Amino acid sequence: MDPRTMQGFLGTGAPLLQDITVLGYIILMIPAMLIGFSFARRHLFVPHHKYVMTSITLVNWAIIIYLMLASYRENVSHNVPQGLNYAVYLLPTLHLITGGLAQLIATVLVIRMWFENSLPRALRFEPIKPWMRLTLALWLITALLGISIYVTWYVIKPWPATTTPNNGDTPSITATEEATPDSGTIEATPEATPDDIAPSATEEATPAT
Repeated sequence: MDPRTMQGFLGTGAPLLQDITVLGYIILMIPAMLIGFSFARRHLFVPHHKYVMTSITLVNWAIIIYLMLASYRENVSHNVPQGLNYAVYLLPTLHLITGGLAQLIATVLVIRMWFENSLPRALRFEPIKPWMRLTLALWLITALLGISIYVTWYVIKPWPATTTPNNGDTPSITATEEATPDSGTIEATPEATPDDIAPSATEEATPAT
């Protein structure tokens, strides 16, 4: 069974993996990000901050590859850019941008933590503190966008007027044709009935002379 299509347990109609992911970010991932930040503030870089940031980065990559990329490709990408005036498509696109940028920076920082002495100077991101703070800010923004997407897709459901949900996923915009009379058709008119036909003139009988 695929948890991406199985029915969830929160009663919103979302797939099981979506329910698990949103709860995981609220209960585990966001607190872990803040704990990692507190380790860095207290200069507990090794092993505390190093392990926390590495774990968050790896978990994020797993979720992105297994769930988020497929969901965006199937439910959102074909409605970009024409559907960006709808929240159901705008929020995931912003989520993709902030999340992708955060993950790229975080990956470089994690590589730096583990192989600092082997990296060229250009990849050391020195000074590292501003990059760490930028990564945390992007992660938190991305997490909040992810929660907003869940609420928008499965709770508020502000679907465009011409869309219908498909198996719990976000709908795609489809054009509808209004029924209009064909210009080439001729309206039928009732045929004349015998009662409508005017009587023809008759000759009155006159007595013979």
